[in-house]
Amino acid sequence: MPDIFLIFACVLLAICALLYFVPHLKLLNFVDYGAPADIVRLNRYAAVRLLFPVLVNVVCSYVASRRPGLMMPLIFLTPLSILGVVIWISAGTNRLRAKG
Repeated sequence: MPDIFLIFACVLLAICALLYFVPHLKLLNFVDYGAPADIVRLNRYAAVRLLFPVLVNVVCSYVASRRPGLMMPLIFLTPLSILGVVIWISAGTNRLRAKG
């Protein structure tokens, strides 16, 4: 059953790759992109930060495979890590907009 964490990690990794390698798409609904020149910069900024939940899910998969009893508490780390990254990206977009 720890495979669910690897599925989450693969889905999030696909989103990271899409944001990084096809940066001209407006995929993030919580970001005000502003000028078209900001789209590429903001998507690449977000893609790197979205690797954090991927790492969290890989670690959770390893821990859940070693100790299956911890799987239910570990499942809450996925939404918490995504929420933390959304806040991190939102704060970073304000900072990027102030710089450029």
